[in-house]
This record gives sequence, C-alpha cells and structure tokens, in this order.
Amino acid sequence: MSFLRPDLEATPAYTRPEEPVGLVRLHMNEAPADWPTAAKEALLARLRVMAFQQYPERQAELTERLRLRLGAPEGGLLLGPSSGNLLDHVALAGLRVGDTVAIPSPGFSLYPMLVRRHGGQVRSVEVGTGFPLEPWFQALDCRQLWITLPNNPTGAWLAPDDLGPLLQAAAACAEPPLVLLDEAYAEFAPLTHRLAVDRYPNLLLLRTFSKALASASWRLGYLLGDPVLIRRLAALQLPYTIPAASLEALDVALDFAPEFEAQIRATAALRDRLKASLSNHEIASSAANFLYVAPDPTPALQAAGLLARALPGANAARVGIGTEAIVQRTVLALGATLAKATPRGRRELLVLDVDGVLIEAERSFMEAVGRALAELVPGLAWTDAHFRAFKRVGGFNNDFRLCSAAWVLAQHGAVERLWTADGSGFPELESEIQQHESAAKIIVQKHYAETSKLERPLIELAALQSLGCDLAILTGRPPEELLMAFEVLGWRLPAVADAAPHLRKPSPCGLLQLADAFRAQTITFVGDTRDDAACLSAARALRPDLLWRFAAVGADRNLISTRNDLSAPTLLDLLPLLQEQP
Repeated sequence: MSFLRPDLEATPAYTRPEEPVGLVRLHMNEAPADWPTAAKEALLARLRVMAFQQYPERQAELTERLRLRLGAPEGGLLLGPSSGNLLDHVALAGLRVGDTVAIPSPGFSLYPMLVRRHGGQVRSVEVGTGFPLEPWFQALDCRQLWITLPNNPTGAWLAPDDLGPLLQAAAACAEPPLVLLDEAYAEFAPLTHRLAVDRYPNLLLLRTFSKALASASWRLGYLLGDPVLIRRLAALQLPYTIPAASLEALDVALDFAPEFEAQIRATAALRDRLKASLSNHEIASSAANFLYVAPDPTPALQAAGLLARALPGANAARVGIGTEAIVQRTVLALGATLAKATPRGRRELLVLDVDGVLIEAERSFMEAVGRALAELVPGLAWTDAHFRAFKRVGGFNNDFRLCSAAWVLAQHGAVERLWTADGSGFPELESEIQQHESAAKIIVQKHYAETSKLERPLIELAALQSLGCDLAILTGRPPEELLMAFEVLGWRLPAVADAAPHLRKPSPCGLLQLADAFRAQTITFVGDTRDDAACLSAARALRPDLLWRFAAVGADRNLISTRNDLSAPTLLDLLPLLQEQP
C-alpha cells in the first residue's frame, strides 16, 4: 500500500493483553474506589438533561476553571482527552523524522510507541529502581526529554531541589530541548514540581485526572507551560476533542475535590504501610499509588484473587494500592501482617512575605523610591507618609508600580488624591501607570543597589523551623531582588517572586501554586499590606476546599486584618499564636 507510510507494515496495532477475569485490579494504577455516591448522582443528574445531539461547548470554561484553581497564567493551560493523548500531541508538535526523545528505562510502556509513531527515535536513559540524574545530563542533545516523576513502574521520585540542576542545564543549552515532566502520580508524592513551570519556558508539566480524581473512565488530562508554548500546542488541537460528558465529569469532580483528596492521602498512607509490612521482599521507594515488588509476587497474589502487573525480565511486579481491605489481602497473600496505621496530621504550609515580615526593608525601599522620584519629578514634596499611604491604598505592594503611580499623579498635579484613595486606587490612570512602570523600575533599582544596605533580618530560620510545618515565601520582589533578600537573611526557602503579571499580589496565583507545590491542606500567609490580605482572600475563594488563614504583622496590621485573622506586631511575636492553632 504505497499510499501509507511504509513503516506501518511492521508496526502491530495495540491489542489489550488477555488477563484472568474476576480478579481484583491492582495492575492498572487506578484509584482504589469509585466516585462518592453524591458525586456520581450529581453527574448523572446532569447527563439526564444533557442534549446529546449537540457538540460539547464547555472546554474553554473548564480550562479557565482549572487554570484559576492552579494559579496558571492566562493561556498557560491546555486541557486534553487523556494525558496519553497530550503526550502524543507534544510529539506531533515537536518531533521531526529522526529526532531523538530521551525516556526513562524502566518507564511508561506507551512512550516508545508515541515517539516512533511520529518518526522519532528513542534514547533510553537507565534509571533502575531509583532516578539518578547523571545520565540525563548526557541526553541534553535530544530534541525532547520525557521525565516521569514519580516514575512508572518503580514509583521513584525526585524533590524539586534535586531536579533543579537538570532543568537549569536544559534551559541553558544553545538549543534547549523540550522537557516534558510527566506528573501522572504527583498527588501521591510529598511535593509537586509546580513551581518550575514559571521558571523554564522549555518545560511542560503533564497531569491526569485518572488517578487524582478517580476518573480514568473519562480520559482527561492537562498540560501546564509557558503561554507562548501552550498557544502553539493548542493550535494543533482539533475542535471538540473532549466529549461533553467528560467535561461535565471534570466539573463535578472538582466540586467534590475534598472527597477525592481524602482518598489520595489514604492511598499514600496505605502504600507506606504495605511497604513497611513486606520485609520479606525488596520494595523500591515509591511516591506513587503503587509499589515495585521483587521477587515477582504475581503468582501468590493471583492465587489470592489479586491481579498485579508482572514486569518481564525484571523478576518483579508493580502492585497497585487498593482499599484497606484489599491491602490487607495483599499482605496476607505474601505471608505478612499489615503494619499498624500511624496518625498523620494535616499538611500545613506557612507562607511568608519578605519585606516587613522576614526583613526590615521599609527604610531601604522608602529611600530608593524617594531618590527615584527626586530624579523623575524634581521638586516633588515627597515624604515617608506618602509611601505608607500608597501601601494602604492596595494594588501598590510592588515598589516599581508605586513609584510609577506617584510619577503619574505628579504629572497630573494630583498627588494629594493619595490621602482619600484608601482601597480604591486610581483606575482612570491605570494605563499610564503601567506604561511608566518599566522606566520607574530601572531608576528605583539603581538606587536600591545602595539603599539595600539598610536592610536587616527580623527572624532566624531556626525559630520558623520550630513550628514543624512546611515553609515558603511569596514576595512582591522580582527574582533578582529576592536573591538579595536571601543574602540579608543568610538562608533560603522555596519561593514565588514577582516574575510575571499573574504572580503580582493581590493576584492569588502565587499562593495557589505554593498550595499545589506543597500538597498543603492548611495555608497560613503572613503579610503586612492590604494586597497581602486580598491575595489570601482571593485564593480562598478559588480553593474553598483548603483551610486558609491570614496573619497580619506590622504597623498597619489592625487596618488590614479581620476578626478571624491572626495579628501580632512582628513575625517573632506571631510564632506563639501559630503554635497554638489547631
């Protein structure tokens, strides 16, 4: 058949392997339980009134709901019909005949098929039951790198700090490869790699709802990435590729997120108990919803009515985590006793602003802005009171924007409006403020290089670590000034800085990204401005399934806090209150 590709003659079609019937399915990495009854009833109610004769029209709406929930920039998310389909989409968009894709070995069995069907070549990167990075540095000359964390079939995982050097090296290449980070099992890991997306324009984050939302039947996944990259991928997506029923299922599943989240955390706890129980087997460290078990336990499991995935040539198997009753059967079949459950507290994250919270920087920024305005508007009567009034207005947490606004008000002879603008801002001047900001930034930063010497730390890292929770930073500083703050502090924390418009407070995107990155259930944000308080309020509205708390510190704490917020003069004074919180 000369009208088809010649390589198809030797390419077999996918056929479902024959499997014993009637066994418990531990071989497909599925969620251990179906949807909650209330969620299923809610979806069925929608399907009963759905107009089946009409094309699905809700993809854009659900994409936007998911984008806001994850704190992604506008245009930074692509929803698709399964993560496998999206992988195929990435290969279609990026591979030319003969291009090489680096994939882990062992790895997801679908990868080689997807690469070859687009004329690409596979370069296997040996990772064993761990995930060493060294061999990946040798693969940076490939067109694409497909990295799976946690890996399938081993469950191996790397923390963001450990993966960072490889992502930096890839981005620094003369011709950077596209890095596809497959996070199909991210929700079962201690942390996700969510914060890397805004840092590397050559990175795509791939996720699925098959595991996290128990929705394998609905075949849905999504890509997160730089909006320019996502836009080019979206240009190749055919219209109406996601069925209407799948879109409704996603909408309902997100409504029931707390129930699915409880199942995820229960699965991770059972995974760890199962691993601790099987001392008579070799168990690879896993951050997924399965275990890599050797020697191959499938004969014993099958005899007990349990079907696991035997791994040819490895004398091992991938064993999925079922319900507690199924895990109990798994352990008994392998001649062991299930380890006792240990209490697990809620995952708590303390997010800290930098200026006014971790560092006394007001004098430094006041001086830098004052000197900049003296250059831009000679003779302007500018005082510390003007600077503080801007902070109370809201929307001027960023000092480059503050300087720009003062500059524009001065041009209009309207600086005195500042005293009556509390909470309302200057909407009719917004376009001018934005136009002037880049010029104001250059001048403020010039002076800040000198005034930053006035900054001093307000707390030691050990005092924060005594709280026993995860720690992170959300700051209005740009990345280069965040590095200067780390020098003042003498230590670092994972951070989101003002590196793009969607990350600027009072936008909640930074908080939402941190909540995702840390898999947090309770998030406390410590800030000292109206914008900080507004940021948390907006995050709470988008993720009501999480517990959010605002803690106000500084001179204006009584102006920006509400009755339900925590409040103290300084972060150090706040620590006892944080320790008392349930």
